[in-house]
Amino acid sequence: MPEAQPHDGARSGGATTNLGELDAIRRTTRALRQLYHREKQWMGARTAEQASRLTQQGQLSLSEQLHYGEIAFVLLRLKPCVIIDYAGDREQLDDYIAKVIRPSLRDLNAVGDRNAAAQTADGSASCHEQSGTESNAALYPRPFSLACSRIDGRLESPEVSSWTGAFVLYDTKWPHSAAWVKSNLLNNEKISISEDELARGLDYPGFIPKTTDDMHAIVPVSYLGRMNGEWMCDRWECLTSFIVLQNQLPQMALHRIRYQAIKMFGIEMEVNMDTSLIDQFPDPLP
Repeated sequence: MPEAQPHDGARSGGATTNLGELDAIRRTTRALRQLYHREKQWMGARTAEQASRLTQQGQLSLSEQLHYGEIAFVLLRLKPCVIIDYAGDREQLDDYIAKVIRPSLRDLNAVGDRNAAAQTADGSASCHEQSGTESNAALYPRPFSLACSRIDGRLESPEVSSWTGAFVLYDTKWPHSAAWVKSNLLNNEKISISEDELARGLDYPGFIPKTTDDMHAIVPVSYLGRMNGEWMCDRWECLTSFIVLQNQLPQMALHRIRYQAIKMFGIEMEVNMDTSLIDQFPDPLP
């Protein structure tokens, strides 16, 4: 099975990567590839009826239900968390968590533990650490411990009537990630969350439109990715997607540059923007 080589220049400034760091990146890449493989196998085993429910009767593609890219962004400390939810089909969601996410977290966390051991043995020479809310992907590899927890409390947002039963994946060794998730998604005393707060927790560079003028300036954005290597799919598939407004495109450009760090795991990334919705919404009646 061909294995992509880690991208030596992924660290900012093209800094030299030592052998310990290269080994950690290879191990992470291998675990992410295994996650991707499990996802594709699980998706491929869906019946026509199950696939229809997953894609909201064909409104989405199955590739938009993959999570390997978003999980890679969590490892790079770009996204504080990933919400995993097949709305309206929690039976399939539970099966996906059990057969895909749980075994993949065991593989990934074994790498995180190995990174922690390297940090203990060699200090900052082999693994890097950061504090606070800093999310610098250039500091990978580092220790991490991913957790996947069910949202059990009653929780709603303006766009989603109930998040109860969804799962959230986060890094317990990244203080910002753990604190945000526990305060906003796993806090049973909190029954509602704003779309802007969700955007911060998911590291989206834009916000949900709030006015009529905003509705005229919507730009859907997708980061598309593909794994390097002959055995992987050659098609571009969705890594993450979000909405920005036209005046938020400059900050989206900076966001895209940060997210290109995923290349160190052998994942190519390109951006797809749909500007066709700008000025397509009718003005309200007088």
